[in-house]
Amino acid sequence: MSVDLTTIHPTRLELLRLKRRKALAEGVVDILKKDYDALVLALFELVKEIPSLRSQMRQALREAYEAFAEAQMIAGAEKIEETSLVCEPVDYDVKFGSRTGALGLVLPTMQLSEEAVGDPRPRFSLLDTPVNLDEAVSEAQAAIDHMVKLAETQVSMSEILDVMSLKRRQINRIDYKVLPQLDAAIRYVELILEETERQDSIRVRVLQRKRKERTLKSV
Repeated sequence: MSVDLTTIHPTRLELLRLKRRKALAEGVVDILKKDYDALVLALFELVKEIPSLRSQMRQALREAYEAFAEAQMIAGAEKIEETSLVCEPVDYDVKFGSRTGALGLVLPTMQLSEEAVGDPRPRFSLLDTPVNLDEAVSEAQAAIDHMVKLAETQVSMSEILDVMSLKRRQINRIDYKVLPQLDAAIRYVELILEETERQDSIRVRVLQRKRKERTLKSV
């Protein structure tokens, strides 16, 4: 929507066209600013979730470590190590999806997928190991769940920030480039038209004066 003054024809029709373009640009800016404000609100909602998710993750890790330490004290470090060697490994995977956010923006979703590799039987005997070890495993699982949710939230925030940055550049371009150019073009045409009107007025007065002089001479 840039404006080149050398291509402008200083007519009233051109002036009307320029004013319409300015009104359109201002309307676009209003829409972009509303979109930007909606994205800011969506971003703040995600930001508010971060402290809670971090707290939940740290709490789960703390409880997992405490339960594991208690299991070691009860069964002994050697027993826990022996149990870990015979446990079936666990394959952790993250399933990615999408959801619709503010302004129809597509945001990612992440869900932890846990699939045991090999025999689906319990990884270790609950009869031969202290219950604290099972508690440690459960809390560690909860901590990983919180980590995945935290990662999902942070990636969503990044997506929103990218769109906000784009809209801010669009707003700035119209506010600080397009609109000033249109204002300059409108003022240019108005000055030319005003000057043309003054010249026409002068010519009319001169013609009237000459006509009057001729009339007086003919009398």
